[in-house]
Amino acid sequence: MVLYFSATGNSKYCAENIAAGVNCELCSLNDMMKNNVAEFDNRNDPFLGFVCPTYSMDMAFAVAELLEKVAFRNVADDCYVFAVFTCGKSCGTAEATMRGILEKKGIQLNAAFKIEMPDNYIPMFPLASEEEQMRELEHADEILDEVIRSIMNKKETIIAMRQPPVLMKFLIKKFVVPNQRKATKHFRVTDQCIGCGLCEKVCPKNIIHMEDGKPVWTKDDCACCLGYIHRCPAQAIQYGKKTEKTGRYTNPNVTL
Repeated sequence: MVLYFSATGNSKYCAENIAAGVNCELCSLNDMMKNNVAEFDNRNDPFLGFVCPTYSMDMAFAVAELLEKVAFRNVADDCYVFAVFTCGKSCGTAEATMRGILEKKGIQLNAAFKIEMPDNYIPMFPLASEEEQMRELEHADEILDEVIRSIMNKKETIIAMRQPPVLMKFLIKKFVVPNQRKATKHFRVTDQCIGCGLCEKVCPKNIIHMEDGKPVWTKDDCACCLGYIHRCPAQAIQYGKKTEKTGRYTNPNVTL
């Protein structure tokens, strides 16, 4: 079984290809999060994989919180457990975080991989040109093929992941992540909104509700995935003023 979390399609694309390569099922962590699922049955599948993006040099914190709560059933002793992290450049402490969560549940992480893909955290970084994005995706496909071969062969390996300096880790944990959790204060909707409700539908934390045909953020519990910013068909959702002149991104090779 391959469990994945994806907002703009990068991790979903990787997860779909991995699941097809090793002939196992897919499960959306977005759906589990949205529906408050507290239990997962691996059905004694020989594979148990996790595919998710990295935020602030760690695995997506909303995914970490979900996995800490979920009870895993029927994970065979010889099950090959792996994690694949999609990122712009660095996965930071993602592997260590995933390993720690699984060890608390008596599950051993056999392998961890990273796949660099187009960075789309537009509140901080501009999007690369479409040409550069295509080059990055082509290179990602090459790495993905290697990852799938490693998984099929149940290779036990941990891809080297550059760790952030201790001070940076402290500052990120102390200031950056808490601000991302409360990102709702930065979101706003413009007059371009067409009232389609897609943002409410795709928000994994259920913090958006439509009122009078417009999205309203109801609580500060954001996953900071930016899925509804990138996928809004009218580009009506903004993150303060930082995203007004940036483009939007979704992986062109996957259906969201």
